[in-house]
Amino acid sequence: MMQTRQCEDIKVFDSADCEHAFGIRTETVHLDHGITLTMASGTVGEECDLPLVLPRRGAAMVFVATGVLTLPGWAGQAGVTFGSGEAALVSNGFFADLAMARPGEAFSVVIVGLPHAYMSRVFSAACPEVLRAFLIGDGERGLSREILPSASIQAVLYQMAIAQVSEPLRSVFLTSKTYELIALGLERLCIAHCDCVLSPGDIERLKRARDILSENLSDPPSLLALAHEVGINDFKLKKGFKVLFDTTPFGYLKERRMTAARNALIAGEQSVTTVANQVGYTNLGHFAAAFRKQFGTTPKAVKKTSNTRIDRLGQTQNCV
Repeated sequence: MMQTRQCEDIKVFDSADCEHAFGIRTETVHLDHGITLTMASGTVGEECDLPLVLPRRGAAMVFVATGVLTLPGWAGQAGVTFGSGEAALVSNGFFADLAMARPGEAFSVVIVGLPHAYMSRVFSAACPEVLRAFLIGDGERGLSREILPSASIQAVLYQMAIAQVSEPLRSVFLTSKTYELIALGLERLCIAHCDCVLSPGDIERLKRARDILSENLSDPPSLLALAHEVGINDFKLKKGFKVLFDTTPFGYLKERRMTAARNALIAGEQSVTTVANQVGYTNLGHFAAAFRKQFGTTPKAVKKTSNTRIDRLGQTQNCV
């Protein structure tokens, strides 16, 4: 059942049935200029098609805070899959209404739909030539461009996830956060494709360094070892990381550790001690302090909330 509520200049659509059947709640907000905001979150009980929204003519910024999202392609086109912490600008050459989340995992995604007319006005003045394909393409080629990770983007996504703002202020809050995501996402897109001090080779090495850190959260290499492994000096590694990812290598590692820890705690299957050890912390006090600094709450509070939600979901499914 899709419920609708009018909030002055925007409309908000809630999908209650999806939460009851699959553990996912979706909310779609229609803003001005034809922009749409779709938020979906929960713990996926079983594989399901999510009622997400992409514009018919235009593109969308896809931000996956937790979990894994797959968008199938049209007519033989390859689909695209996003993991936790990943984001991209995609054309409408994907089936958003057939999007899939991985069962048994916590899931949180935000999609900002951008109509062609809005992109033409904004992108033409702000973006490098390589991104103009989203303006002149026919929208059926399944184009995708990575939005580089940013602590600022992650902060906005977290604020949207936890905010308890009542109507009519919620419409104001969501509108402001949507435009904030557009601005931050566009900035990161431009950095990734700009003619700046980083060569294409440097950018690929820095992305490889980022991936190595993500793959070795519990036992990461030293800065010098990381620089040697990707074939770049440590000075350029530190400087380039700041330019490309808006943080230091250590800052990125810490953010990914905390995100991985939060995802594991939301899943509710492991103790706080086990999760801390998995992301490289042997001191629970240090882990709790870093977690609170990142998310404004404690690991125990997140686990307690997750366990309560899982219990309620189980009761609901048993009653169906």
